[in-house]
Amino acid sequence: MRKMIISAALLVAGITIQAQLQNPDFEETENNLPTGWKSKPSELYLVKSDDAVKYSGKSALQISSISNAPKAMQSFSQIIPIPGSGIRKVRLSGYIRSENTEGKIALWTQVWNAEKTMIDFGNSDTQNNIVVSNTDWKEYTLEFLVDDMARNFVFGGLLQGNGKVWFDQFSVTEVPFSDKASSKKALAYIDEFKNIVKKNSIFKDKINWTLMEQNLHKMSKDMETVEDTDPTILYIMKTLRNVGDNHSFIDSKENVEKKNVSNPTAIEPESKLMDQHIGYVMVPGFSSLSKEVGSSFAEKIQGMIRKLDTENQIKGWIVDLRRNMGGNMYPMITGLGPLTGEGTLGYFTDGKRKNPWSYRKGSSGVITVSKPYFLKNPDLKIAVLIGPYTGSSGEATTLSFIGKKNVKTFGQPSAGYTSGNQSFRLSDGRNLLLASSYEMDRTGKEYREKIQPDILVAPSESKENDSDMAEAVQWILK
Repeated sequence: MRKMIISAALLVAGITIQAQLQNPDFEETENNLPTGWKSKPSELYLVKSDDAVKYSGKSALQISSISNAPKAMQSFSQIIPIPGSGIRKVRLSGYIRSENTEGKIALWTQVWNAEKTMIDFGNSDTQNNIVVSNTDWKEYTLEFLVDDMARNFVFGGLLQGNGKVWFDQFSVTEVPFSDKASSKKALAYIDEFKNIVKKNSIFKDKINWTLMEQNLHKMSKDMETVEDTDPTILYIMKTLRNVGDNHSFIDSKENVEKKNVSNPTAIEPESKLMDQHIGYVMVPGFSSLSKEVGSSFAEKIQGMIRKLDTENQIKGWIVDLRRNMGGNMYPMITGLGPLTGEGTLGYFTDGKRKNPWSYRKGSSGVITVSKPYFLKNPDLKIAVLIGPYTGSSGEATTLSFIGKKNVKTFGQPSAGYTSGNQSFRLSDGRNLLLASSYEMDRTGKEYREKIQPDILVAPSESKENDSDMAEAVQWILK
């Protein structure tokens, strides 16, 4: 018989907080499996109740590999209603023991809303509480900030690789916020971040700012340093995601410094002449913020186009953006300027105003090449290849071609990050890349989701059979 066990009861300021967690100590079993916990059967692992090795009580849950499985994984979990209401901090914990393990052990948690959509996730690695292998019983914890949008946890553990691991005495507990006042420095940083979002985000009108202020006030108690404010900053970012912002992110101070002097992605553009006398140019993502590095990247692309066009009788062009995951769009569009043509290539819009991006006389206004190239025949067909990894500035580069009469897009829908991220340097040296506008092509058509290709092509089954390329070549030569 399954019985509901109250695994955590915390009396704070006269309020009792509890979570309904079934069989937290793995004492109740059915067919030698702990009741209330789910795991997918596997030929590589055995999941069972173990009454010989346990932290407390009668038994624990054991996962053991039964054949060599260095890359396989076995997990177990339970759906748990989230205790309490309003903004709150919840701790999920469990005791773990392991032996002869070669791989990874972790606690993990998903956070679901009422629509059973995952709105947050964390595990022992992402929360920097890494489980040490081949040690005796030790308690490990995960912590989450949740609000009333969060309805359920999916809480469990896993073994990836070989060995044996035991789990016992799981619990879910609400942790009270401190009532100690925060430092002026911490509050100033929270206000700095919040006000940037409140003023510039294209999703700002979807946020309940009164509730946001109340929650930030509650969460920020006892914060002294800028580093202490991380939970409040993450809460603002999660709120943005929950109202539809899938693009904004924070770049570390170290990454900002690297991007100011180099291109951390370090993927070079490629070009070749295809046997049908079609010029092929692959433009990858580009993350550097340095004008010097950006100009060099653009010069390289224009040099490739110049060489193909001047040394051959070109019949058409293929621009491959399938590996372009974004970054700084301006070196990309400047390098591809001979193919996009001159003039306005697209727009950023906040729904009220629109600001163009363009290419003229070798310059995008941000990046300039010294000797811009002009095609011998600018009216030749141009096929632009896109796919699920074409994202962010890769999508803006795609939009720079859409609307030209001699252009068609081929492949699969893009990643769907069709918003313009504006960079805001924070006082601690980090950058907030905030979605502050949507994007339009040169015709004024607005994009808020994935770019759908003109010619939808089924994904290739192998690298040798590039169906996107084949469709593009057929169209060019038609």
